[in-house]
Amino acid sequence: MPVDPSKDLLLVTCALGKQEVIQTDIYSPSNCVSLMKDVTVAIHIGPSYHAHETEIGYMMIDAAVSAYDNGKGKFEHFILSSVLNSQLRKMMNHDCKRYVEEYIMESGLPYTILQPTTFMDNLPIAMFMQQEHPKFTSAWNTEVGFSWIALRDLAEVFARILAERERHFYAQYPLVSTHDRVSFGEALNIISKKLNKRIEIAVTPFKESVDNILVRLYGKSESIGQRSKDAAQRMIMFYDNRGLVGNANVLEWVLGRKATQFDEWVEMRLEVESKSRDERLLNFY
Repeated sequence: MPVDPSKDLLLVTCALGKQEVIQTDIYSPSNCVSLMKDVTVAIHIGPSYHAHETEIGYMMIDAAVSAYDNGKGKFEHFILSSVLNSQLRKMMNHDCKRYVEEYIMESGLPYTILQPTTFMDNLPIAMFMQQEHPKFTSAWNTEVGFSWIALRDLAEVFARILAERERHFYAQYPLVSTHDRVSFGEALNIISKKLNKRIEIAVTPFKESVDNILVRLYGKSESIGQRSKDAAQRMIMFYDNRGLVGNANVLEWVLGRKATQFDEWVEMRLEVESKSRDERLLNFY
């Protein structure tokens, strides 16, 4: 997937930290092998909706196996970022990751599989704060319950696994923050009350919803392969009826603390955005 280095948050963060940033086509066995050279730990976050996400996962694992060299090489640990309930075959983006999970389990590598649910942080709180009459358009039924995860919780899980390493070998962790199911409608209502603003909610027609997801992923909705369209279509239909639901027990065990609940996350985000806005105003004057 093409990326603008000047706008990609991960690349910018790495660059500011003076870390090495490599842009490459990972749909290439030789490129994957080159990436794994002298690497001790790999965190693989596959390209969701890519027609060959599964094959890319296989190639990255094969490259890691070569670098591991039956425990004689430098490579030590493969961390796979998957998805909650990868068994849900009706969603192609879940099914792709299910195959990669199986492949890493059979690879002989020390591995950890992380399976996060829907991200709270995808909700545009900063945008809502700036808008006089905020509006949110959803691709699916806003009354269907979801389990959510706060990015801060997921980041802490990654940090713990990297620090504690062997303790998490050969584990797979379904990762959820919220104790109760929260629909998109309920989530937006919580944000609305905290902002003291009414957020208008609209559900877009199916085709428009598919196009919107493709634009977010690829910057366009035309000339996109049908397999990528299929993945978006199936996810929307599944979420529209079933949502995505899990349990917070595993995440809280890994962190050793209570997970971030949705209303707590909203308050944290509002505080961060307010401080950021105040700093911008001070710099302006």
